Amino acid sequence: MISPGSPRATSSALLAGSGLLFVLEVLFFTYWRNNLGPYWSPVLLYALGWGLCLLAARAVRGYRFVWPQMASRPLLTRLALGVGLSLGSWLLTTPILRKLIARADVATIGVRSDIIPALQVYVTRFLGPDTVYQPIDLLGYTFLPNYPPLQWLPFVPAEVLGLDYRSWAFGLLLVALLGGYQWQLARLALPTAEWLLKAVLPVLVLHFAVMTDKSMFSLTVESLIIGYYCVLAAGTLSGSPWAKALGVVLCLLSRFSLVLWLPLYGLLLLWENPRRGWLTAGLALAGVLLIFGPFLLHDPTIFLRAQLENIGIAEGEWQHIDPQAPVAVPMHLFNGVGFAPWFYDLPGTLVERIARLQLAQLAACGAVVVGSGLLFWRFRHRFDARLAALLSLKVYLATFYGFLIIPYTYLASVSLFTSLFVVLVISRKAPFLVPLAATDTRLPAATAAAPGQ
Repeated sequence: MISPGSPRATSSALLAGSGLLFVLEVLFFTYWRNNLGPYWSPVLLYALGWGLCLLAARAVRGYRFVWPQMASRPLLTRLALGVGLSLGSWLLTTPILRKLIARADVATIGVRSDIIPALQVYVTRFLGPDTVYQPIDLLGYTFLPNYPPLQWLPFVPAEVLGLDYRSWAFGLLLVALLGGYQWQLARLALPTAEWLLKAVLPVLVLHFAVMTDKSMFSLTVESLIIGYYCVLAAGTLSGSPWAKALGVVLCLLSRFSLVLWLPLYGLLLLWENPRRGWLTAGLALAGVLLIFGPFLLHDPTIFLRAQLENIGIAEGEWQHIDPQAPVAVPMHLFNGVGFAPWFYDLPGTLVERIARLQLAQLAACGAVVVGSGLLFWRFRHRFDARLAALLSLKVYLATFYGFLIIPYTYLASVSLFTSLFVVLVISRKAPFLVPLAATDTRLPAATAAAPGQ
């Protein structure tokens, strides 16, 4: 029997199992990617993500998440080490990143990827100043602008300073990991050995990703988006409406993969604390309108038309055969991170097969959201809303990107980095988990209103 206020003690078997699943997820996404072939590799990867969340749910059920009181000196010491590890991660990966960037010169990168050239169009139009959201002529074809503002606005300083966008995005990811992960970890008051182990994890995961997914860091700026989702994941554990709203705005205005999960998140916020929930929603809505609204004044429909135009892009990628593969298959479908190969082999026209995968993605994501909501309601007196938000986010992202019609590996990496925050809440002795009485339905008002929670 655990007395009120005592820390959660997790069984060794549960700790070992969750640690093993996390390690396997990292390895099968990096060094062992596609080792089981393009059909079963994504199935295993998806199952590992689910398994990690299920073990985490078992570990935290019956407990409420609180920020433990920690003296300033050990907190600052741990945070200083987090800063040092972030700098160490930069020193470890920057030489590799520099070589990758040198091999993919921006002047010729459009042959392999149009992401950075397109970003430059948005940024130069903004600095012009010129109307940002109007048709773009690039690399011999014209298309409608489909990047939300926070996918390109962060690169305005990089353009002004003459810095490479990819290096800038990588630096922003390190800042997000420092502020979102290391800062949260330092505040959890974990035993020293466990804290040190978890502090090193983002360094290793990021280095493994750089070593094994070179195109992600040389041809894209996905580091920035990963950083956004780190802020969102950290915000689920925060009690600050500002922190929660920041994560939502960053992710929603950089990519729309979050849309189906947001209603569940909103309901969890309202259950946790109605006043703070409504404040979070208001701040997020205000942020979206203030940032995105001015760009749509010229043509309010152009962004919606650009999203519809993406369907044609998907058809092109489903016919983009990998010249180096032993079997003639689309190069971005059979990479071991998505379920697209299962649908590619179905009978029917190309459009019909893509439509089936889109429908499956919608159904799977909807099932995750509804199922997570029903499970939380079933155990609402024994499960913390913050923890439910974090775990449902991880499962949702794994589902959304697993069923993506073009399963680019750089997109799926968002789910991998979210696992870092799931690992945070699985602990040998967790001073941040206190027993949640069967009569508790929400966080006590005094606890919910405490600063910094």
